[in-house]
Amino acid sequence: MEEEQSEFRHWDELLPDVLGLIFTNLPIQELLTVISCVCKSWSKVVTGPHCWQYIDLDERSCRRLSHQLDRMLRMLITRSNGSLRSLHVSGLQNDSIFSFITENVGSLQVLRLPRSLISDSIVKQTAQRLSTVTFLDLSYCHKIGAQAIEAIGKHCKHLVVLCRNMYSPDSVGKVEAEDEANAIASTMPRLKQLEFAYRCISTECVLNLLSCCPQLVHLKIDEFLSEKLDHKFLKEKYPKLEILLLCLVILFESDESDDDEYLDM
Repeated sequence: MEEEQSEFRHWDELLPDVLGLIFTNLPIQELLTVISCVCKSWSKVVTGPHCWQYIDLDERSCRRLSHQLDRMLRMLITRSNGSLRSLHVSGLQNDSIFSFITENVGSLQVLRLPRSLISDSIVKQTAQRLSTVTFLDLSYCHKIGAQAIEAIGKHCKHLVVLCRNMYSPDSVGKVEAEDEANAIASTMPRLKQLEFAYRCISTECVLNLLSCCPQLVHLKIDEFLSEKLDHKFLKEKYPKLEILLLCLVILFESDESDDDEYLDM
């Protein structure tokens, strides 16, 4: 009997940080509706910061209305109590929720906000709060441009990965792409990975990026630049560089995965 009792696991007595690490493997819905009702100690862990250092709402955000998503984000970020390390959510609908995020993420390292309707002005106002970010995804955010990118580059000195893809017929041929690329080149010298696909930029602009961002090892651009780039020159000058070419025109009618082509320099 004593041997059987010694083998019994008191899950409610585990340290909060251990429980939090275990709970992070569960879907958010289960954390909020099931785990929190099991016992007082588990409920305390779920309502505290231990479960919310990594928040991924990407799938849920596609199925929720704006006000529901905002409310969910505010609740979870508040629970993280400044310990949030990674946030992934698609389709923010306003500047207010972006401002709230930046006010409460002092230790944030990964921020992924594709397809969000945030503006140049709010990014310029709050970029200094994102100084710890190393990975940033602002793909398909059509309301921001070169001014926002420049503000991020000036304040996010630890940034090594930037995703700024803009797959949309509306973005084809716009001058803003060149302005953004030049802003990246002038403010992000430590960048190691850059995704800048479906953007019409000149060969000179690409070469400027490579010259100003010498640590780049991965670059994602459009296939139409391939014929204009001197691959022999690039291979000699940037031996560690890998370029992923994407076909802009075909992708408007087919899947991205079917048309990716790697060019290992």
